[in-house]
Amino acid sequence: ERAASFSGDLTWTRGPFEVTGTLFGSRVSRPVQPADLAGASCSDQACITVALVNAAEPTRTWGTELLARYRRGGFTAMVTHGWTRSTELDVDEALRRDVPLTPRHAMSLNAMWQGEAWGRLGIEAYYTGRQSLEDNPYRSVSPGYVLFGGLFERRVGRVRLFVNVENLANVRQTTYDPLIRPTRLPDGRWTVGAWAPLDGR
Repeated sequence: ERAASFSGDLTWTRGPFEVTGTLFGSRVSRPVQPADLAGASCSDQACITVALVNAAEPTRTWGTELLARYRRGGFTAMVTHGWTRSTELDVDEALRRDVPLTPRHAMSLNAMWQGEAWGRLGIEAYYTGRQSLEDNPYRSVSPGYVLFGGLFERRVGRVRLFVNVENLANVRQTTYDPLIRPTRLPDGRWTVGAWAPLDGR
Protein backbone atom coordinates (compact mmCIF):
# COMPACT_ATOMS: atom_id res chain seq x y z
CA GLU A 1 0.00 0.00 0.00
CA ARG A 2 1.02 3.60 -0.59
CA ALA A 3 -1.05 6.54 0.64
CA ALA A 4 -1.21 10.25 -0.18
CA SER A 5 -3.46 12.72 1.62
CA PHE A 6 -4.24 16.40 1.90
CA SER A 7 -6.27 18.66 4.18
CA GLY A 8 -6.90 22.35 4.54
CA ASP A 9 -8.97 24.41 6.93
CA LEU A 10 -10.18 27.97 7.34
CA THR A 11 -11.35 29.55 10.61
CA TRP A 12 -13.51 32.66 11.10
CA THR A 13 -14.03 34.27 14.49
CA ARG A 14 -16.18 37.17 15.59
CA GLY A 15 -17.01 37.90 19.20
CA PRO A 16 -18.29 34.72 20.87
CA PHE A 17 -18.59 32.87 17.54
CA GLU A 18 -15.98 30.65 15.88
CA VAL A 19 -16.51 28.68 12.67
CA THR A 20 -13.99 26.31 11.09
CA GLY A 21 -14.35 24.54 7.74
CA THR A 22 -12.08 21.70 6.62
CA LEU A 23 -11.60 19.96 3.28
CA PHE A 24 -9.71 16.65 3.20
CA GLY A 25 -8.91 13.78 0.89
CA SER A 26 -6.72 10.70 0.53
CA ARG A 27 -5.77 8.06 -2.03
CA VAL A 28 -4.43 4.63 -1.07
CA SER A 29 -2.83 2.77 -3.99
CA ARG A 30 -2.98 -1.04 -4.11
CA PRO A 31 -4.86 -1.36 -0.79
CA VAL A 32 -4.85 -4.73 0.94
CA GLN A 33 -8.22 -6.49 1.05
CA PRO A 34 -9.47 -9.99 1.95
CA ALA A 35 -10.59 -12.07 -1.02
CA ASP A 36 -12.44 -15.36 -1.23
CA LEU A 37 -10.47 -18.16 -2.86
CA ALA A 38 -12.70 -19.95 -5.33
CA GLY A 39 -12.10 -23.66 -5.45
CA ALA A 40 -9.81 -23.68 -2.43
CA SER A 41 -8.33 -27.05 -1.56
CA CYS A 42 -8.91 -28.42 1.92
CA SER A 43 -6.89 -30.88 3.94
CA ASP A 44 -8.02 -32.94 6.92
CA GLN A 45 -6.67 -30.28 9.28
CA ALA A 46 -7.59 -26.97 7.67
CA CYS A 47 -9.43 -25.30 4.83
CA ILE A 48 -8.10 -21.90 3.77
CA THR A 49 -10.70 -20.00 1.75
CA VAL A 50 -9.59 -16.38 2.29
CA ALA A 51 -6.42 -14.57 1.27
CA LEU A 52 -5.12 -10.99 1.48
CA VAL A 53 -4.60 -9.41 -1.93
CA ASN A 54 -3.72 -5.97 -3.29
CA ALA A 55 -6.68 -4.39 -5.07
CA ALA A 56 -6.00 -3.19 -8.60
CA GLU A 57 -7.73 0.17 -8.01
CA PRO A 58 -7.08 2.69 -5.22
CA THR A 59 -9.26 3.52 -2.25
CA ARG A 60 -10.34 7.16 -2.56
CA THR A 61 -11.69 9.28 0.29
CA TRP A 62 -12.70 12.93 0.37
CA GLY A 63 -14.96 15.03 2.49
CA THR A 64 -15.66 18.13 4.52
CA GLU A 65 -15.98 19.05 8.17
CA LEU A 66 -17.72 22.06 9.66
CA LEU A 67 -17.38 23.14 13.29
CA ALA A 68 -19.27 26.07 14.84
CA ARG A 69 -18.66 27.14 18.44
CA TYR A 70 -20.32 29.78 20.64
CA ARG A 71 -18.84 30.87 23.99
CA ARG A 72 -20.21 33.43 26.41
CA GLY A 73 -19.50 33.49 30.12
CA GLY A 74 -19.93 30.00 31.51
CA PHE A 75 -21.91 28.74 28.50
CA THR A 76 -20.38 26.92 25.52
CA ALA A 77 -22.21 25.32 22.59
CA MET A 78 -20.69 23.46 19.64
CA VAL A 79 -22.18 21.99 16.47
CA THR A 80 -20.26 19.80 14.02
CA HIS A 81 -21.05 18.18 10.69
CA GLY A 82 -18.91 15.80 8.68
CA TRP A 83 -19.49 14.54 5.14
CA THR A 84 -17.34 11.69 3.86
CA ARG A 85 -17.29 9.91 0.51
CA SER A 86 -15.03 6.85 0.47
CA THR A 87 -14.97 4.21 -2.27
CA GLU A 88 -12.91 1.11 -2.97
CA LEU A 89 -12.75 -1.82 -5.38
CA ASP A 90 -14.60 -4.92 -4.28
CA VAL A 91 -12.05 -7.52 -5.38
CA ASP A 92 -14.62 -10.34 -5.36
CA GLU A 93 -17.20 -8.50 -7.48
CA ALA A 94 -14.73 -6.36 -9.50
CA LEU A 95 -16.92 -3.30 -8.87
CA ARG A 96 -16.38 -0.06 -6.97
CA ARG A 97 -18.39 0.32 -3.78
CA ASP A 98 -18.68 2.51 -0.72
CA VAL A 99 -16.16 1.56 1.96
CA PRO A 100 -18.15 -0.40 4.57
CA LEU A 101 -18.88 1.17 7.97
CA THR A 102 -18.16 4.69 6.70
CA PRO A 103 -21.22 6.95 7.12
CA ARG A 104 -21.69 9.76 4.61
CA HIS A 105 -23.00 12.13 7.29
CA ALA A 106 -22.16 12.55 10.97
CA MET A 107 -23.33 15.40 13.20
CA SER A 108 -23.01 16.41 16.84
CA LEU A 109 -24.42 19.01 19.23
CA ASN A 110 -22.85 19.74 22.61
CA ALA A 111 -23.78 22.39 25.17
CA MET A 112 -22.22 23.06 28.58
CA TRP A 113 -23.14 25.43 31.42
CA GLN A 114 -20.43 25.90 34.03
CA GLY A 115 -20.43 27.88 37.27
CA GLU A 116 -17.52 28.31 39.65
CA ALA A 117 -19.81 27.90 42.66
CA TRP A 118 -22.17 25.08 41.73
CA GLY A 119 -20.50 22.93 39.03
CA ARG A 120 -21.39 21.90 35.46
CA LEU A 121 -24.34 20.77 33.38
CA GLY A 122 -23.91 19.42 29.86
CA ILE A 123 -25.99 17.79 27.15
CA GLU A 124 -24.90 16.03 23.95
CA ALA A 125 -26.43 14.51 20.85
CA TYR A 126 -24.70 12.58 18.04
CA TYR A 127 -26.13 11.55 14.69
CA THR A 128 -24.57 8.79 12.59
CA GLY A 129 -25.90 8.42 9.06
CA ARG A 130 -26.49 5.31 6.99
CA GLN A 131 -23.51 3.02 6.41
CA SER A 132 -22.75 0.45 3.75
CA LEU A 133 -22.40 -3.00 5.33
CA GLU A 134 -20.28 -5.96 4.32
CA ASP A 135 -20.96 -9.66 4.87
CA ASN A 136 -24.24 -8.88 6.66
CA PRO A 137 -27.07 -11.26 5.71
CA TYR A 138 -29.74 -9.07 7.33
CA ARG A 139 -29.23 -5.76 5.49
CA SER A 140 -26.80 -4.11 3.07
CA VAL A 141 -27.18 -0.57 4.46
CA SER A 142 -27.65 0.39 8.10
CA PRO A 143 -30.23 2.93 9.26
CA GLY A 144 -29.11 6.24 10.72
CA TYR A 145 -29.41 6.74 14.47
CA VAL A 146 -29.10 9.43 17.17
CA LEU A 147 -27.39 9.09 20.56
CA PHE A 148 -28.26 11.36 23.52
CA GLY A 149 -26.31 11.89 26.71
CA GLY A 150 -25.70 14.28 29.56
CA LEU A 151 -23.44 15.21 32.45
CA PHE A 152 -24.20 16.88 35.78
CA GLU A 153 -21.51 17.81 38.26
CA ARG A 154 -22.13 19.37 41.67
CA ARG A 155 -19.44 20.84 43.88
CA VAL A 156 -19.89 20.30 47.61
CA GLY A 157 -16.95 21.86 49.39
CA ARG A 158 -13.84 20.02 48.24
CA VAL A 159 -15.88 17.11 46.87
CA ARG A 160 -17.30 16.80 43.35
CA LEU A 161 -20.34 14.62 42.74
CA PHE A 162 -21.28 13.82 39.16
CA VAL A 163 -23.70 11.80 37.08
CA ASN A 164 -22.88 10.86 33.49
CA VAL A 165 -25.55 9.28 31.27
CA GLU A 166 -24.99 7.97 27.74
CA ASN A 167 -27.24 6.62 24.99
CA LEU A 168 -30.46 7.60 26.78
CA ALA A 169 -32.60 6.40 23.85
CA ASN A 170 -31.07 2.91 24.33
CA VAL A 171 -29.97 2.54 20.70
CA ARG A 172 -28.60 -0.96 20.15
CA GLN A 173 -27.69 -2.84 17.01
CA THR A 174 -29.46 -5.94 18.30
CA THR A 175 -32.75 -3.97 18.30
CA TYR A 176 -32.61 -4.16 14.49
CA ASP A 177 -30.91 -7.50 13.75
CA PRO A 178 -29.06 -10.34 15.49
CA LEU A 179 -25.27 -10.16 15.83
CA ILE A 180 -24.85 -13.87 15.06
CA ARG A 181 -24.88 -14.89 11.41
CA PRO A 182 -26.89 -17.93 10.29
CA THR A 183 -23.77 -19.26 8.55
CA ARG A 184 -20.05 -18.93 9.16
CA LEU A 185 -17.94 -16.64 6.96
CA PRO A 186 -14.96 -18.06 5.03
CA ASP A 187 -12.57 -16.37 7.47
CA GLY A 188 -14.21 -18.13 10.42
CA ARG A 189 -16.33 -15.27 11.82
CA TRP A 190 -19.83 -15.96 13.13
CA THR A 191 -20.76 -12.33 13.84
CA VAL A 192 -21.61 -9.33 11.68
CA GLY A 193 -19.65 -6.06 11.83
CA ALA A 194 -20.66 -3.51 14.47
CA TRP A 195 -22.36 -0.46 12.95
CA ALA A 196 -24.19 0.82 16.07
CA PRO A 197 -23.69 0.60 19.86
CA LEU A 198 -23.82 -2.90 21.28
CA ASP A 199 -24.27 -2.13 24.99
CA GLY A 200 -27.26 0.24 24.86
CA ARG A 201 -28.07 2.67 27.66
